Amino acid sequence: MKRYQTRPGVVMTTVGGQYVLVAGKDAREYCPFRMQINETAALCWRLLVEGADLDTLASALAKEYEIEDMTGLRTDVQELVEQLKGYGYLIDV
Repeated sequence: MKRYQTRPGVVMTTVGGQYVLVAGKDAREYCPFRMQINETAALCWRLLVEGADLDTLASALAKEYEIEDMTGLRTDVQELVEQLKGYGYLIDV
């Protein structure tokens, strides 16, 4: 299964109860300075930091949100990962 790496220099933090990805100085040339993400994306980000692949992300979300049919979930996870990659927050491994 394809794996992604979080870009070095990008951290997730909370500001006013909202999750935000923040690019440090070394990462800013590759991605926006900050991007607000939702709770689901924040869970995925924490797992991606640990080196999770797409199946692991989908399984974790299914467990967290008690989803039995993972067919659409895998597609949604792939779209989220591709969006984060498109913005430069993730790198192909």
